[in-house]
Amino acid sequence: LIIGNIVGLSRRIGECTMQMHRGAWFKQAVGCYEIRGKTLGVVGYGHIGAQVSVLAESMGMHVIYYDTIPKLSMGNATQVATLDDLLSQSDFVSLHVPKLPSTKNMIGKEQFAKM
Repeated sequence: LIIGNIVGLSRRIGECTMQMHRGAWFKQAVGCYEIRGKTLGVVGYGHIGAQVSVLAESMGMHVIYYDTIPKLSMGNATQVATLDDLLSQSDFVSLHVPKLPSTKNMIGKEQFAKM
């Protein structure tokens, strides 16, 4: 589902679908791009985050991840030292953290500005 959403966002599928329902058909891929070669930042590298990284790599993406606990990476994923490092280097960011007081408001205006 996560990889599908990344593809959908990069290909502007939602926007194009709305236009198609209004009777427009755009054959050009203006403003669309491939995910191959893009960087996915995974926040929270537990079971789900690690599996997302494997799927992203199989689609040709470079994967970096941030976790509060040092983790052994799967595939070629690289751990970064801080959340700010991840946000500044990523084309896409996927969050996989538990709902805890320490993760509440983890991403806000300040973090979006760093992307």
